[in-house]
Amino acid sequence: MMGMGAGDARTLDDRGVIRALKALADPTRFRMVQEIAAAGELSCGQVAELFDVSQPTVSHHLNVLVEAGVLSVRIEGKHRYTSVNHPLVSSLARLLAARLGPRRDRTARARA
Repeated sequence: MMGMGAGDARTLDDRGVIRALKALADPTRFRMVQEIAAAGELSCGQVAELFDVSQPTVSHHLNVLVEAGVLSVRIEGKHRYTSVNHPLVSSLARLLAARLGPRRDRTARARA
């Protein structure tokens, strides 16, 4: 598989979180990720068959998702197969809950 780059779940900083969220915020890209997740892995051509957009548009959306680390790519011959980067998605969910929730030290001081 290709490296996760800026979207590496172990080093996901605020910038990486925002990049992944922006990539997922587009309704077409979000639906593409859902379809890829449901299938486990799809080629660009297979994704294009599921959407009423041109092949270059599909490629653009997939590239945005790969660059954000949301999708991983496996190359086999001339074909590129994409799958969901589950470690990043899990990390993203944990980080959102932690970073957008109340801080314990603030809560403890407020009660004192």
